[in-house]
Amino acid sequence: MTFKEMIHQLSEYAQEMSVLYVEDEAMIRENTKLLLETIFPSVVTASSGIEGIKRFEEKTFDIVITDILMPEMNGVVMIRKMKEMRESQHFIVTSACEESSYLLELINLGVAQFLLKPIQSEQIVQILYEVVKNIYNERKVHEFTAQLKQELLHQTTLLEQYKEVVDLSAIVTKTDMAGNITYANDLFCQTSGYSRDSIIQQKHNILRHPEVGQEFYENLWKTILSKQPWRGTIKNLKENGEYYVTDTTIKPILDEYGEIIDFISISHDVTELFDLNEEIRQTQHEMLSLLGEVGETRSQETGNHVRRVAKYAQILGELYGLEEEEIQLLYSASPMHDIGKIGIPDAILLKPGKLEADEYEVMKTHSAIGYDILKNSSRPLLKAAAIIAREHHEKWDGSGYPSALSGSDIHIYGRITALADVFDALSCERVYKKAWPMEQIIDFVARERGRHFDPDLVDMFMANLERFREIAIKYQD
Repeated sequence: MTFKEMIHQLSEYAQEMSVLYVEDEAMIRENTKLLLETIFPSVVTASSGIEGIKRFEEKTFDIVITDILMPEMNGVVMIRKMKEMRESQHFIVTSACEESSYLLELINLGVAQFLLKPIQSEQIVQILYEVVKNIYNERKVHEFTAQLKQELLHQTTLLEQYKEVVDLSAIVTKTDMAGNITYANDLFCQTSGYSRDSIIQQKHNILRHPEVGQEFYENLWKTILSKQPWRGTIKNLKENGEYYVTDTTIKPILDEYGEIIDFISISHDVTELFDLNEEIRQTQHEMLSLLGEVGETRSQETGNHVRRVAKYAQILGELYGLEEEEIQLLYSASPMHDIGKIGIPDAILLKPGKLEADEYEVMKTHSAIGYDILKNSSRPLLKAAAIIAREHHEKWDGSGYPSALSGSDIHIYGRITALADVFDALSCERVYKKAWPMEQIIDFVARERGRHFDPDLVDMFMANLERFREIAIKYQD
């Protein structure tokens, strides 16, 4: 997407959104306000934390953009007070490099977007685009969820009143005991692309999407053949090969003797909601990757390190046989493995030579620091990130840190990220070492099988080495 296209899309997303901008330097405040007013219909400014609180109490804002160092009340205190009034408030923090000491506290307050001074137009537009798009998508999801609940309530009411299970707002099909479609309403035909004549008496598996496994349908049939209703989300195949996603209820219809006659399926097309949720998931991954890059940047490593580690972890998760949801969590959370480095002094973090024993002990605390940053979140994604931050330096033989865990006592997320991180770290130049040749790295990983690394993961890694090489080349620094 070009910068011009991003500005245009941002303006469309930002319709009806309002911004509070808090900055004590008048020239920066006025210049940035002019830029914000080209995007947002409502921009309110404040010159201090106290004035920012006053404006915040007067009106609801979608986004608060604030400096950190200000007279009377700094930005951290102001954000804390605003969070007490409105916990879900979105913030963007502008700061200078010397203000990094506040970063840990801001992260604990839930701030995930940071903008370095001096503020550049392209940088602020990029950050605003991500934040505004996320707010826009959240609103769309809420709208679609409300609509979906209303439709489901309507259909349930009809069933409770023993009315005919045909409704113009739902996709309705009827299937016999052999799985043959015996009825399909107009909305089914419109959504799937099949005509009524072409679908009647076809097996229902004509709609099966290749991404949906056999086990899914076996569990579905097991449920309805036990005379229980089945509820869930199904990815289906249209006649033209495209997909559509439905939120579906299948109810066995019983005769007066309690025997199954056929099955009624009532579905709602939630394809757009499905796509929006996928967009939000991608946005979350990008935000965590960017935050992970903050920690890596302090140690003079590139953002490509966290991208490669995420890709390696994703492959290892697939090879290990994790569920798709766990693979996605691992992929999105692994970039945060070294976030705790933000709490390590530069003198140690950036030291070009070998660390002294006491310095190394300080460096090792980054695992606990990262865990402490993330541990209190109830979100599955951040809970996974907390596990990875704490356990990615544990070793299979128990010689790692911080807890000297061994074997399967180390969470699989930690075991996978350990291998992914070491493989990438050895292949890249860092302040304290040169990059290793690939052959030397492979020999090292093989030697550490059952010592540093999970033996099964090493075997999977070796058997699929070419896939890891491809990622290393594609995302090289």
